[in-house]
Amino acid sequence: MDSFPSSSKGTHRSKKSLAERLVIGSMAASAAAVTASLIVYFHPFTLADMESAAEGAYSYINERIEDIQERRKERLAAKETEQHDDEAENQAVLSSGQETIPYLDRISDMGDADSFRSEPVFIPQEDAIYTFMLDTAIGPMLYYSQGDIRWKDYLYGGQDPMSSYGCGPVCVAMIINSFAPAGVTPVDMADWSAANGCYARHGGSYHSLIPDSLSAFGLQVESVTDRSAENVRELLRTGHILVALMGKGVLTQNGHFIIIAHLIENGNVYIADPANYENCTKEWDLQLLMDELKEAYDSGAPLWAVSVPE
Repeated sequence: MDSFPSSSKGTHRSKKSLAERLVIGSMAASAAAVTASLIVYFHPFTLADMESAAEGAYSYINERIEDIQERRKERLAAKETEQHDDEAENQAVLSSGQETIPYLDRISDMGDADSFRSEPVFIPQEDAIYTFMLDTAIGPMLYYSQGDIRWKDYLYGGQDPMSSYGCGPVCVAMIINSFAPAGVTPVDMADWSAANGCYARHGGSYHSLIPDSLSAFGLQVESVTDRSAENVRELLRTGHILVALMGKGVLTQNGHFIIIAHLIENGNVYIADPANYENCTKEWDLQLLMDELKEAYDSGAPLWAVSVPE
């Protein structure tokens, strides 16, 4: 029986000793921390110490700034090298002739005014992209078609499909894109027309589109009041192309815009018809075209001469 109390007393003395050691250790650690804090607080920093610390901080900051600038220079140099490589590759492609746009093949067949219709007649090919160059009196011109898949279903003025109502924007887009500083598409010029009051709802374009758009993009345009075949030939000989508003009875009420582009030695002409690709391949009797101009005389209609400013 005595063994249990003895054992119990021994255990009590052991726990008391451990607790005492923990308390003493905590007090010693606290005393050491207080002593260290007092030493730091009362250390007599001099002006030299402050200058030394400031110099160290300044040197560290400068090093970090230099590192950042160096990394930035390396990134810019890598980017410039990549751009130069891309430009060289593009130039090599162009020089190889891979991006050459073919010229339209023209024939000696005569065109007929009866070929003009109220609805566009497109090349017999679905989902076509028309990419051809045409010779004109003022230089090569990229041909655009109303039936091009890229914009034939685009709604001119938000309402009328370009394939049926876009002859005006397509004609001026051909001219501006080829002879003015700005590169534009038929969609660009349809939007320009609508924004500048030249779009006629369910009627195509007001006649003002021709002089307003061409002059706005830096080309010279003037109404041709002498609409004789001989005067038009002279204009073609002297660096002009002409926008003509055709008005034969089978056309829509608002007519149909074409470009009289090039004079042939025999006195006939080639045209650029945005609605009929095949019409661009044929010769046209100039007098026949003059006879079929629409009888409209607002905004310089039905014939305008276009040239490039010197």
